[in-house]
Amino acid sequence: MSGRRKESQEDKRRRILKEAAREFVSKGYKGANINTIAEKSDIGKGTIYLYFPSKAELFADALRESNKLWLERAREIAGSGDDPLRSLRELLTLDVVLGVEHKELAQLWISSFFGDNRQFAGTAAEVLEEYADLVEELVRECSRRGLFREVDPRLAAYLLLGINEIAIAFYDPLLKQRGKVDAVYETLREMIFNGLLARPRGDPGTDA
Repeated sequence: MSGRRKESQEDKRRRILKEAAREFVSKGYKGANINTIAEKSDIGKGTIYLYFPSKAELFADALRESNKLWLERAREIAGSGDDPLRSLRELLTLDVVLGVEHKELAQLWISSFFGDNRQFAGTAAEVLEEYADLVEELVRECSRRGLFREVDPRLAAYLLLGINEIAIAFYDPLLKQRGKVDAVYETLREMIFNGLLARPRGDPGTDA
């Protein structure tokens, strides 16, 4: 029984975060109701405050939870193999696939930057930086090896992650009809990469 109780505590926390993400996305931070989140999580209102001291902390933890899910997988990819371009491709595809699979968490991020929850844009950006660090390092290594043009690696990281957010937001209403998310995104990703990949001087598309 103790093992079951211990497991259910983590399940309960994740259930709260999932329902909170839905509530924050649909109604915005100000309109979100703790009682509604508790009811949909099948717990008492007081139980939420055992996990999250305030509504603001609940919102921030939902952002952190989504980042933890993304970051654990991204670190595995970034640290594997000796091909930075392949790792970057895999990491960016993973980002979009997870975003589509976990819509509530992805929409929470998007709403923090562009929607009703923009008062948390600073928190979202702060949490996102560690993920951007991984992308930046891979871009830098691609440039060092001559696979990419010389670019500002941080700006490139923000560009790539920004495109990913658009791909996640557009997938269900616009892109789903074109195929599975990983295949559709790989096509979009290569369009972006073709603006970064190194070409011999004098080839079309260079400044030579």
